[in-house]
Amino acid sequence: MHIRSFDERIDGINWQPSVVPTRQMIDSVLGSRLPRKPRSAVLSLAGAVSGIAVGVGLKGMTLAGSPWGPGTGLTGALAGTLALTGLALSVAAAGYAAARGQEAPRLMQFASMNLLMIVVLLLS
Repeated sequence: MHIRSFDERIDGINWQPSVVPTRQMIDSVLGSRLPRKPRSAVLSLAGAVSGIAVGVGLKGMTLAGSPWGPGTGLTGALAGTLALTGLALSVAAAGYAAARGQEAPRLMQFASMNLLMIVVLLLS
C-alpha cells in the first residue's frame, strides 16, 4: 500500500481532477481484491484415498469371497457398518459443499473427488 508523506498531503489539498488516477485511488482498487488461493493437490489426494477406502468397503460387502462379505459374521457387520457410514458422510459432505460452494471451496474439492472414487469403484 502507498503511504502518504507530508508533502503528498499538502499536494492533496490543492488537488485538481484529472484523467490520470492518483496513487491512492490505484491502491484502494487493487487492495480491495481478495488474493486467490490456489487449489491444493493434497485435498484431491485425500478425497481420492478416502473414496477408494469407502468404495472398496462397499464393493467388498457384496462379494462372497471377501473377508467382510456376506456370511462373515461380526467382521462383516462391522466393516459393512463402517463402509455405509463412510458413504453417508461422503454424500452429506457433498450435499453441504454443493449448497455452500462459495463458502467452502476446499470441501467441494475434497467431496467431489471422494464421491468420484466411490462411484468409479462401485461401477467397476
